[in-house]
Amino acid sequence: MSTTAAQRISIALLAGLILILPFEPRHPTAELFGVRITLLEGAAALATAGLVVVNARSLARLITRPTLPLLSISLFAAAHGFSALQAPAHTGEALRFSARMAAMAAFAWTVAAAPAKARRAGLLAIAMAGALVALLAVTEGVGVARLDPFLNHFRESPFNVGGTRRATATTEYPNNAAAFLVSGIAAATGLALARARPTLVVVPGTVLLSVGLLFTFSRGALLAAALGLATLWAALRRTDRSRCAAPGVALAILATCAIAFSASREVFRLRLETEGMARWYRAAYRPLESPLRLRAGETRKTLVELTNVGTKTWSVTEAFRLSYHLRHAGGAILRFDGERTPLPSDLLPGQGVLLGAEVKAPLQEGRYDLDWDMVHEHTTWFSEQGVPVGRVVAIVEGTAPSGQAAPATDASLLVSSEAVWRPGRAELWSLALKMWAARPLFGVGSDNFRLLYGPFAGRATWDPRIYANNTLLEAAATTGFVGLAAFAMLLMACGRAAWRRLLAATTARSQAEAAGLLALFAATVAHGVLDYLLAFTGHYVAFAYLVGALGARDESA
Repeated sequence: MSTTAAQRISIALLAGLILILPFEPRHPTAELFGVRITLLEGAAALATAGLVVVNARSLARLITRPTLPLLSISLFAAAHGFSALQAPAHTGEALRFSARMAAMAAFAWTVAAAPAKARRAGLLAIAMAGALVALLAVTEGVGVARLDPFLNHFRESPFNVGGTRRATATTEYPNNAAAFLVSGIAAATGLALARARPTLVVVPGTVLLSVGLLFTFSRGALLAAALGLATLWAALRRTDRSRCAAPGVALAILATCAIAFSASREVFRLRLETEGMARWYRAAYRPLESPLRLRAGETRKTLVELTNVGTKTWSVTEAFRLSYHLRHAGGAILRFDGERTPLPSDLLPGQGVLLGAEVKAPLQEGRYDLDWDMVHEHTTWFSEQGVPVGRVVAIVEGTAPSGQAAPATDASLLVSSEAVWRPGRAELWSLALKMWAARPLFGVGSDNFRLLYGPFAGRATWDPRIYANNTLLEAAATTGFVGLAAFAMLLMACGRAAWRRLLAATTARSQAEAAGLLALFAATVAHGVLDYLLAFTGHYVAFAYLVGALGARDESA
C-alpha cells in the first residue's frame, strides 16, 4: 500500500471514529466472550484494527522505541488487569472493565503510529464533534421537545435539576455531553491559531460551545474549560505573545456567557453556589389545627402557615405545591399522594404564606398521622431532600357516606423516614480514600468503586451509576497505589510532551496543533479532578487519542 493511500485511510478511520464518539446508542449491543459490546465499541475496535494494518511498520518502530506516554498508559491498563484479578468482589465486572482499559491503551498506540495528518484531522474532529453536541444541547436546552424521541436512543431518560432540563445531547448523562463540549472548546481554540485572524473563528465557535456547555449545567466542565483556556493563554504569553489573544478572547466569552446564564437562570446560579440540592429545598410548616379533626370521607380546608427557608424560589409556574402523606398512627402509609394546594404567588426565600390547604379524610374512623410536605412536581418531594415533614395528628370520626369503600393500605407506598442518599463530591472522595486505605496496593478492583461505595458508607442501598467524581481518586480506590502511580506518571509524561511540542513548533500549523493538544490536556486534567472521565466509551477513546497524539515520536509528527 502506498504512503498516500495509508495516510488517507488513517485520516478517514481516525477522524471518522472521533466524530461519532458522542453518539453511543444504549441499544443494540452484542455479547463477545461474555462482554457486552456497544455499537460504538465495535466501531472503535474496527478503527483500531484498520489503523494497525495500514500503519504496521510505524507501529513496529514505536514498539521497539516506545515513548513515555505510551508506556505509562500501558502500565495503567495493566494495573487495571492486576486489580481485577485480585478484586474482593464483582470480579467479572472488574475484568470486563480492565479489558476496556486495555483497548484504550491499544488505541493510543495506533494513534501514535498514525501519520501526522491523521492526528491533526483527529484534533479537528474533536472540535467538530463538540460543535455537533453543542447544537443539540442548545436545541434541547431551549425546549424543542421534538428532539426527544431521537435523544432517547442514547439515554435512559431526560434529566432535570431543580425542575430545569439538563441537556444530554446524544449521550447518556449531562456530564458526558459536557466533557465533549470542553474538548471541543480546547481543540477549536488551539486550531484557530493556524489562521491569520483566529478570533474570527474563536468568537462564534466559543459562543456556540459555551452556550451548549451551560445548558448541561455542569460546574466541573465549566471550570475545566476555563482552566484549559487559561493554561493555553499563559503558555502562549511565554512562548509567543502575538498569539495569546485568541485563548484570552475565548476565556472572556466563556465567562460572559456564564455570567449571563447565571443571571437568567436561578438553578444554574444555585448550582454554582452549593453542592447538591439540600439547601435549595427547605420548608417550615406550622399547622394551625392540632389535632386535626375530620369526619370520615370529608374533604375540607385547614390553615397551614408555610415558610420558604431554602435558597430556591417556589415558583407557581414550576408547580410548587403543598401536599401531605397520610399514614396509620405510627405505622404504614395509607395515602402517599395527598391533595395538592397551589401557592397564591411565587414565594421567595425567607417569605411565608398562610394557606387554606385541602385535606381529604380517610373513610374509616381512627387516629392517623398527617405529614405536610411540599412537592416540586415532577422533580422532588421536600422530604426526599431531608426536610422534616410537618406532622399533625388527624382524628377521624363518624361513618363515611354510603357507597364508598375504604381503600386498603398499599404496601408499595411504604417509605423510609430517611432522606434519599445523594452523596456529594466531598463524601464520595472520602469514601474513595477509605477504599484505598482498605486495599492500598491493588485497590478494590477495576470499576468497583460504584459497586462498593454503599457498603463502605454503611448504606444498604445506593446508586451503582455513581463514580468517585475524581479520576485520580477513582484510580486509587479501584487499582490502588500501582494504578495511581501509573496514572500519575501518564499525566506527567503527557504534560511534558504537550509543553515540549509547543516549544518546538516552527510553523503556524504545528503551533496550532500543539496549542490544541496543550489546551485539551489541561482541560482534561482539570475536568478529571472533578469528574471521572473513563467510564464511557466516547470518553476513554478520546483520552486515548490525546495520549497517542502526545506520545507520537517527533519524526512521525
